[in-house]
Amino acid sequence: MVLNPDCVRDVLLCVEHCGFGERMNLAKLQEKLQDYTEEDLWYTCIKLEEGGYLDLMTAQYLRMPLPSIKQINDLTYSGHEFLNTIREQGTWDKVKGVAQKAGVFSLKTLGEIAQEVAKTAVTAALQSLGHMNP
Repeated sequence: MVLNPDCVRDVLLCVEHCGFGERMNLAKLQEKLQDYTEEDLWYTCIKLEEGGYLDLMTAQYLRMPLPSIKQINDLTYSGHEFLNTIREQGTWDKVKGVAQKAGVFSLKTLGEIAQEVAKTAVTAALQSLGHMNP
């Protein structure tokens, strides 16, 4: 399967909006994110856990290529950090544009691009405040 970058961002945003101590399962996630198939959401959640962005409760069953998702507990600290760099739609569009030009959409690369976009935005904001030399 192909990891859909928009699904990655949407899953992280959806999980972040859960209340404190609230848990989500795949059916509830699919109810909230109807633009994606159950398989897309399942695959994305598993890959986000592997990448250290989601905390899942899973179970491995015979004849299943990937673990079954019993519960989505929360974002990890790394998940929050990554989401904070891609939260704004304009920033996300820039990140995807760079990734598309480079032809690379791995989670690690998206995170690296997002950090560079964020650094550029912070530098521009500081310059506009007169705190840095151009």
